[in-house]
Amino acid sequence: MKIQSKYDDNDDIEVDMSPMIDMVFLLLIFFIVASTVIDQKVPVKIPKAAYAKVPDDTTGRLVVSVNKDNEMFVGPMPVTLDQLKERLEIELEADPNLRILIRSGKEVKYKTNEKIMEACAEVGANDLIYSAFEE
Repeated sequence: MKIQSKYDDNDDIEVDMSPMIDMVFLLLIFFIVASTVIDQKVPVKIPKAAYAKVPDDTTGRLVVSVNKDNEMFVGPMPVTLDQLKERLEIELEADPNLRILIRSGKEVKYKTNEKIMEACAEVGANDLIYSAFEE
């Protein structure tokens, strides 16, 4: 006894590809957007220190980088010392508990680091940490 099937052998079964194409495009858009959100950091040779400690919470810090040519950057944007002060004032108005991470290369002169610390002190930013690798 043969059980009658809903489909005949002569019928072609078609697969609807449009939902699959929609999912591929959604994944593509997600990865494009996610790749642009990744932080771009200025290349800096971070020094090593014997007693360096990684802070428990590094999120939400304003990143100030200084490269080997003593050029300052806030995020990926180059700034002068006056522009740094202005940016710090704006950030402090938005968040009075502003925390700052200074990424300074080991070739950077102390005078440059001192200027950054003085600029932070002048505008009232007191929570500073320097990046360093643990030895």
